[in-house]
Amino acid sequence: METMKSRKVLDHYIAEAHIERYFSTCSPQLYLFHYKPGEFLTSPFSPSEYFQFLVDGRVRLYDMPDESSTFTITASFHELQIIGEMELIDPEFDPFFVEAATDVYTVALHIGQNYDQLMQDPVFLRLLCISLAKKLQGASQLTERFPLRDRVGKSLLLMEPGQHITNIGKLAESINVSNRQLLRVLKEYCDKGILRHEKKGSYVMVKKLEAVPK
Repeated sequence: METMKSRKVLDHYIAEAHIERYFSTCSPQLYLFHYKPGEFLTSPFSPSEYFQFLVDGRVRLYDMPDESSTFTITASFHELQIIGEMELIDPEFDPFFVEAATDVYTVALHIGQNYDQLMQDPVFLRLLCISLAKKLQGASQLTERFPLRDRVGKSLLLMEPGQHITNIGKLAESINVSNRQLLRVLKEYCDKGILRHEKKGSYVMVKKLEAVPK
């Protein structure tokens, strides 16, 4: 992550995203961050200390229940225009992985330095509520919009050969299906040679999935 020094570029993004309208009683110091593809904006291993407005680029949001398995929570269900709501509200929150899929620019403010003022700013608090509500609504719509096989396939797209799926229950919960439904689809991927069933509740990726099968 790089802190951009150009005040002109920072002011451009602030004006373009109308960020100043989200504050009514405080004026936090704002920074412009640049993330290269593959860099993490935040993760359980290194939670961000900043509340960030995503002003340019795309990110991926996913979870890693253990050191050998990875599954996508979402890649695009809601444009992550804001990152850090839960970190601001709950200091003990264990964030997901948010990874830059392209060059990403964010306008950021330090949570700790501005916490008291932010918690007393009604306009900013309204922004938090709206953002969280939209993300919840988007996650719900995603599970309703896409068929079961598409939901499972999208979760497998980010996996590499050799990676394991070991937490069937958590994966099923994340894509809003029952364990039985998930196991049935995983068997289909085993039959196609994409996955291999190793033992009860454990699968290994045999070859890279390039696209969700039709």
